[in-house]
Amino acid sequence: MTVARDPFALFPTSVGAWDTGAQRSLDPAIEQILAADDYYSTEMRHASSGASVDLFLAWYANQENGGVHSPEVCLPGGGWEIAALEQIDAPFAADAPFRLNRAIIQKDATRMLVYYWFEQQGQRTASGLTAKLQLLQGKIANGRNDSAIVRIITPIEGAGDMPNAEARLNDIGRDLIGQLPRFIPDV
Repeated sequence: MTVARDPFALFPTSVGAWDTGAQRSLDPAIEQILAADDYYSTEMRHASSGASVDLFLAWYANQENGGVHSPEVCLPGGGWEIAALEQIDAPFAADAPFRLNRAIIQKDATRMLVYYWFEQQGQRTASGLTAKLQLLQGKIANGRNDSAIVRIITPIEGAGDMPNAEARLNDIGRDLIGQLPRFIPDV
């Protein structure tokens, strides 16, 4: 089944107070492994503070021949160590609650805070297994087999920066949720 959606090339130049930079291309070898039908990767900057958040979106039209790759596999493959990983209620989604993955990753002295989740036809989940079950239900119910992953990352500048890192991801997350249905169809 063909799903009507806007390509990520039309992603807005700003999301709330966050300005998007130019879309970054992935290394061709990573693109091949990712095998997404469409993806978007950019560094976003807060208009007044200059703080940064990395945004990555990947959409798959058909999951029958592979599909969404969990950051739990991809990040270590890129040299990042997952120092902490938990599922939490999305702090920025009080109106439409869902669970997301919250991770702290590190490489040498660099630490980052990561939020990521899977999206299938209007359903959001932190669990890869739940995402696969939702995908199967969608395939049976309406013939759709599309899925996506949303990942946002921000630096943790020091021992006392965790509240600021959380605030950055929550701020962009609130505004990002409203943009997603154009690119990751929920119906």
